[in-house]
Amino acid sequence: MRRNKYPFGAQLNDQGLEEFGDIFEDGLIPVLYPLSRETELGEGLIKKVYLVNLNLIEEEVYKKLIKKLSDKFGAPVEEMDQYFREIGLPLRAELVSCIEVDLRFII
Repeated sequence: MRRNKYPFGAQLNDQGLEEFGDIFEDGLIPVLYPLSRETELGEGLIKKVYLVNLNLIEEEVYKKLIKKLSDKFGAPVEEMDQYFREIGLPLRAELVSCIEVDLRFII
């Protein structure tokens, strides 16, 4: 039986690969839970998101991701890092085609 790379992994769709495929080459991002939730991204913009499991991302990959987001949003890298480590890193559900679930975590 094939084991999944992560307990819960978000497989990026074409739009997600276009946006983050340079960082997550296999298109798979670890998430904390297999279900999305609604959250506010920006002023009054409600989106469905998955929370990225930062503990399962390699440090080098995390640095690239934070740098990319820092450039995109025009915020210092240190500020972005602190924010995501405290609040969590949302991944917009619209960038995900499916969630992989490792069957070892199903009762």
